[in-house]
Amino acid sequence: MNPPLRVLVNLTWLVPGVVGGSEESTTDAIRAVLEHEPSVEPTLAVLRGFAAAHPDLADACRNEVLDSTGANKAARVFAEQTWLARRTRELSPDLVHHAGGVLPLRHPGRTSLTIHDLQPLEMPENFSLAKRQYLRLMLRRSAHGVDGICVPSEFTAGRVCELLGVESARVDVVPWSVVALDRVAVDLGPNPAARTDGEATGVAGDSAGTLFLYPAITYPHKNHRVLLDGFARYRQTNPEARLVLAGGPGASDEEVDRRCARPDLAGSVGRPGRVSSAEMERLYRRATAVLVPSRYEGFGLPALEAMGRGVPLVVSDAGSLPEVVATSAGWATPVAPVSPDDPAAWASAMETVAALDERARAEVASREVEAAAAFTPRRTAAALAGAWRRAAGRPGSTSPRSAP
Repeated sequence: MNPPLRVLVNLTWLVPGVVGGSEESTTDAIRAVLEHEPSVEPTLAVLRGFAAAHPDLADACRNEVLDSTGANKAARVFAEQTWLARRTRELSPDLVHHAGGVLPLRHPGRTSLTIHDLQPLEMPENFSLAKRQYLRLMLRRSAHGVDGICVPSEFTAGRVCELLGVESARVDVVPWSVVALDRVAVDLGPNPAARTDGEATGVAGDSAGTLFLYPAITYPHKNHRVLLDGFARYRQTNPEARLVLAGGPGASDEEVDRRCARPDLAGSVGRPGRVSSAEMERLYRRATAVLVPSRYEGFGLPALEAMGRGVPLVVSDAGSLPEVVATSAGWATPVAPVSPDDPAAWASAMETVAALDERARAEVASREVEAAAAFTPRRTAAALAGAWRRAAGRPGSTSPRSAP
């Protein structure tokens, strides 16, 4: 019988509440491994704020804590070359998994890497010049320097192979997962007040009527502006409709604020910021539909979460989103994926989902829940543990992509 696989997971890049969907996907993947892969023993290299944000993982795993908040990126990168390299030599794990997309220059032992997406290469305008240059240099070097690569989707796998020149046999797809709705245990207490376009009206989540939801940090590629333009068109004939933009502030936050304040949207858009799990569940349960107009996704966790809850969903046709909502019979969603550049098409999609009667909504919910059921924590755990075993050189661990 093989001894447990000891994996040191580098999470020093993970600044809680800042890195977006990669935080939820990475931490949920570790939870899945802990639940379903008992022969794997992860140790987490984390920042000092990690335990407060994810106390269950702090309790379940050994934590190597870097005494930093991660706010100073240069200092954090330096710590990976020094502190992390030193701790790796002292702990001597079977594998070090760098979950943040970049392999440090000093990386003792066998290594694997998660590449969440290649947005810095494909949408460089969304990044500072310094970050673009750093990632352009480091991503290719990292991909060729590790013993294995994990990606969340076939879309990202294809981009990694094409743009970084990596052989497909070295890439493992580790799909993200959604927790089954019957396992979501949150206290749905009173709805807290939230910031809007200047009126203290809450998140518009308790009143009757049409409510659309988009949960995303206001990064440029999340494409809030096109959605807001489409929603403004929809409101021309549906003035009581509301839109909630849940998620922390990003580089497009001021632009989103300005657009929400224009007369055609004033008072109709709730902006609660980053919300609690309980509030997120309230919003999912209240939403007429979830809208995901993103221009680029390596996976698309909000789309999967909406499907898992049977909420009518509309996604863009960009990145991995069509892959997430596709089924053997077509689309799980009530409309086909929509161009991220067409506000009129988004307004039309809103008309379609808002007009669904009770029976049609039930049929959509059934299709979406069935599609989401394929993305289980067990599947995530098996794929990630398998990738780790292959990267660590465990006997019999060959890549599924090696087969003819």
